Amino acid sequence: MQTRRNLDALEYEAEGRMDRAIALYEQNVAEGFVGDWPYSRLAGVYERAQRYDDAVRVLTRALEVTRADRRRPATDRRSVVQALQGRLRTLKKTIQQTGRGTRKGARPGRSFIPLPILD
Repeated sequence: MQTRRNLDALEYEAEGRMDRAIALYEQNVAEGFVGDWPYSRLAGVYERAQRYDDAVRVLTRALEVTRADRRRPATDRRSVVQALQGRLRTLKKTIQQTGRGTRKGARPGRSFIPLPILD
């Protein structure tokens, strides 16, 4: 079911029906889909729309789900976590450069996104 949602969401993206794609990806994110696909796609959609707070939320959720996934070997999880953290750092720089904070009342250039510590 979740994999089907990802495939349908990709089709909606290709058709330009972003509201439908977002809804399907968000459902998989909420359910803790194990795998990178919906998180990566959805974060990208939000970044392009300059909805940085949503992109941060999705990437943070991806970190949580990846860390909790015991089906992957620890080395694989660590690699994915490092990639997600790198993407969050890049997003933080974008937020600072554009002056768009992720929280209501955030001051331009002073956004802070706490990054989780690797185990």
